Amino acid sequence: MTIETRTFATTDHALIIAAGRGRRFHADTELRPKPLIEIDGQPLIGHIIARAARAGISRFTVVTGYRGEDLESYLARETPAGLCARCIRNPEWERPNGISVLTARDAVPEAFILLMADHLFDPRLLGKLLATPLAEGHCRLAVDFHPPGVPDLEDATKVRVADGRVLDIGKEIPHYNGIDTGVFLCTEGIFPALETAVSRERESLSEGVRELARQGRMEATDVTGLFWLDIDDEAGLIAAEAALREQSPRRI
Repeated sequence: MTIETRTFATTDHALIIAAGRGRRFHADTELRPKPLIEIDGQPLIGHIIARAARAGISRFTVVTGYRGEDLESYLARETPAGLCARCIRNPEWERPNGISVLTARDAVPEAFILLMADHLFDPRLLGKLLATPLAEGHCRLAVDFHPPGVPDLEDATKVRVADGRVLDIGKEIPHYNGIDTGVFLCTEGIFPALETAVSRERESLSEGVRELARQGRMEATDVTGLFWLDIDDEAGLIAAEAALREQSPRRI
């Protein structure tokens, strides 16, 4: 049977997961959600939206949770003209992030970019994800194949890739050759995979990706050499500020 393929090069919708508290920031998130922590005078979520917009994304669905009203208020005030940001509240935000993705199931189109609110990235990553046709029901992950260049390798989500397919994913997998950048191109195939993982009491996004990998439906795109950064703690924040200073005035 031939699998129908579609090209999603015109995708203009991104789902941003922004529900968690970010406990490793300690007092910084007592009175504000992690996506509102500022880097270079702008909240994290503002950087994410701006970078996605430069890659042609104009519609955003943002899953909020911890102190969701603060983030929703910010987006209502500060989303740039010409862009649309819709918020969906995840009341179970303390559960793993796969639950937040499932919360948005009815709010996204058949193909969409999936982003984390704490992962900065070069907009060209999105162009690479969208450059080739994606089989219906498949998803695609931007993978960095230079693990030594990742600042906190121990805490990073690792992936094992062969022939353009993700074979395994997780922080503790013993054999890997790349790192999950937290930037995806998804179809509706991500949702049943997550439901299967949740039914097995494995609720993270990585477990949904692992389920797709088992089915041979999780693709990998090489983005080695392009900037991305996972901001999990104060050290990550300092690294992000330094990276933005280094990029100025290019401001990728």
